[in-house]
Amino acid sequence: MKPWKFLDNQGRLDLDFIPFKDRYTATRLLLIDSQVHQLFGRYTGKIVDDNGQRIQLDGLIGFAEEHHARW
Repeated sequence: MKPWKFLDNQGRLDLDFIPFKDRYTATRLLLIDSQVHQLFGRYTGKIVDDNGQRIQLDGLIGFAEEHHARW
């Protein structure tokens, strides 16, 4: 539930993600071990599109996931 930072190596993406809800699921069955955090939150920052236009985000609701799996 801590803030996430999204950056790219070309300077076209610079977003902060502040989660407000964690949807967590885990599966442990014989050889399968899967843990998924689907975080819902707000994005703030900038994106630069392919035409060089800067898009500013301020509180856009979205999600991000973290998934660890062993099969």
